[in-house]
Amino acid sequence: MSTRYSFRTRWSVDASPERSWQELVAVATGRSDGWWRSLRVTAPATRAEPGAEIGARVRAPFGYSLRFVLRVTAVDKGRAIDAVSVGDLEGRGRVEVHPRGSGSELRFEWDVTARRRWMIAAGPVLRRVFALGHRIVMRAGERGLRRAVRDAPSGARKPANPGA
Repeated sequence: MSTRYSFRTRWSVDASPERSWQELVAVATGRSDGWWRSLRVTAPATRAEPGAEIGARVRAPFGYSLRFVLRVTAVDKGRAIDAVSVGDLEGRGRVEVHPRGSGSELRFEWDVTARRRWMIAAGPVLRRVFALGHRIVMRAGERGLRRAVRDAPSGARKPANPGA
């Protein structure tokens, strides 16, 4: 069985696309208040632009972590960002922000291959568990973004990953 995964996720947020985009950029540049608790940016980019690199670690809900670097390949400011991933997950990703009613919809696409030996070996048995872990991490991110845009005024920032 393949270690390749294709994930498609949609978030619905009661914030303008501009505000949602601002929060995504804050995560990538290390200026987020840590609203996406499963995602830790270990090496923030200075700007969200092609060529920027973002070191990250994702803590899965089942006790393992994945480390990778995202290299931004394209940016359509305020609308979409494309990146390639190297490390424990290798492949491509895209995040799009669209208006939806009075809020916004964020669309995530990840086409990655697991590179950790134990994940490759366990893939045939644990594939559904890995997919469930991804869904849990993404749902937590959506809830965190909803709280962030509801609770903090636009432009307010706390240090990234406080206490980490």
